[in-house]
Amino acid sequence: MEKSGRLAYMDMVKGIAIILVVLGHSPVVSDGVLTWLTSFHMPLFFILSGILFYLKHSHTEDLKDYALKRFRGMMIPYFIFSVVYIGVFYYYLARFPEVMTMAFIRESYLQALSLYGISVLWFLPTIFFGELVFYGLMKRLPRWAVVLIISVFAFLPPFLKSGLDVYLPDSVTGMTLFARYFFLGLIRIPEAVAFLGIGYGVRYLCDVYTRRRGQVQSSVEVLMGVGLMLLHAAAAFGNERVDMHFIVQGDPILFHVAACSATFGLLLICKHLPKVWLLDVLGVNSLIVMLTHLDCQVLSYGVQFASKMNEFITRAKDYFYILNLFAFILVAEIILIYVINRWLYFLIGKSKPVKTELPKWIRRRGLKVVK
Repeated sequence: MEKSGRLAYMDMVKGIAIILVVLGHSPVVSDGVLTWLTSFHMPLFFILSGILFYLKHSHTEDLKDYALKRFRGMMIPYFIFSVVYIGVFYYYLARFPEVMTMAFIRESYLQALSLYGISVLWFLPTIFFGELVFYGLMKRLPRWAVVLIISVFAFLPPFLKSGLDVYLPDSVTGMTLFARYFFLGLIRIPEAVAFLGIGYGVRYLCDVYTRRRGQVQSSVEVLMGVGLMLLHAAAAFGNERVDMHFIVQGDPILFHVAACSATFGLLLICKHLPKVWLLDVLGVNSLIVMLTHLDCQVLSYGVQFASKMNEFITRAKDYFYILNLFAFILVAEIILIYVINRWLYFLIGKSKPVKTELPKWIRRRGLKVVK
């Protein structure tokens, strides 16, 4: 563990996951790759939050302090970026009325106010309320009861959604649509609690094993990680395409096997890799990347940049387009991370500037961590 209290390999895993989130929203991803990455890239964040809940002993904190801390880190960015996104939509309505409509903006208001979430913002209220529910379960109930509830919660959302589709179908409008969005937001929470519990429980069991049997050899953990990634591939491609955002699990057993095997497989592998600055900084600042890459138009401008480069180099291959697309996105996101952490930190619920670590090749030239 680093001096900051962070586990570098967990940040690297989050860095991989947020790159996959961006990839999943890009126009270059194939159906097969999309099926593979959607099977775990969002559940991973909930599982890692469960691990951190265990490591920080969060259930021992005072409820008021815990809730306020999580509200600042999740719901303040939710409300701020809801306003930002709607502002962007109005801008596009004024400039490109053929691609943006007032009806879309009105629906965005309903999504924001109902806590369903506009676009990628769905993640924030889901994990916020999921963590509060998990906190309450861990605080008030015996562990066997928590395990039982989590086991039920893991399979509950698709059944609840199917019932909601009967009584509040997606064809509804007005305040009835607001109600549908509100209940869809609620339905996501049990799955969030389930993945939080899985992360907490697996880390607890690993610590129990380590205390009794000692540390597992590095080579064995890496082999276990590779084996879990192979299991993930089998489960992911054995299932249909899944999506936590829209509460699509396909086969629920395969859904959970794929999500858990990929997450813990990546953790075991990255645990024994050297620290990679790019993955680390993207993981530490994954919230900023999540909030800015799509509806703040970073991805859209990346597509335009890559297309212009292909016009400039007329014989460019597809891989050149992909390289330029992701080079633009990475550079833009690193700049946004630096700017938001240093000057616009309030956007992500911080009360003071956040340190941004520089890569080694810059630090060797005598520059220190930027505040």
